[in-house]
Amino acid sequence: MNKYVNKSEITSNNINVDYLANHVKFIPTIADWYFSAFGTESSSIEKCTKIIQQRLNTTDLDICFLAFIENQIVGTVSLSANDIPKNPKMTPCISNLFVAEKYRHKGIGRYLIKCAKQKLKNMQFNKAYLYTTDESIYLWYELLDWNVIGDDIINFKKIKIMESKL
Repeated sequence: MNKYVNKSEITSNNINVDYLANHVKFIPTIADWYFSAFGTESSSIEKCTKIIQQRLNTTDLDICFLAFIENQIVGTVSLSANDIPKNPKMTPCISNLFVAEKYRHKGIGRYLIKCAKQKLKNMQFNKAYLYTTDESIYLWYELLDWNVIGDDIINFKKIKIMESKL
């Protein structure tokens, strides 16, 4: 069995995905998640909150999606014009994928990525980019048809830059 899929995988029928713009009351929750998962010495909850507040779009890049199960927020993913420093031509980017620990390994992250890619396709893009600092995560992305196209260093961490056709 694939180590990234649990027998208790939740089907897309159980997951509702909507724009953060329709659920702004969850900005503090997402800021907490971002800070705990992606925070650096130079970041803060306030900086994370400001970034999230810039993602209240529904038609342009800088979009944040939320995943819900039975009206409980369980995950998030964002789209941005560029999330890869030193590579402004790599656009659009999928970023800040986060699933609450209790809901990991149930297909929610995969479904959020699928929704994000579909939105980009609907916006007439034909590929997307992302980066990750975690080797096990980039291997997971490879299972979702992402390819490593380069390496770099951000905030003193090695990253894998990835690309996927839409």
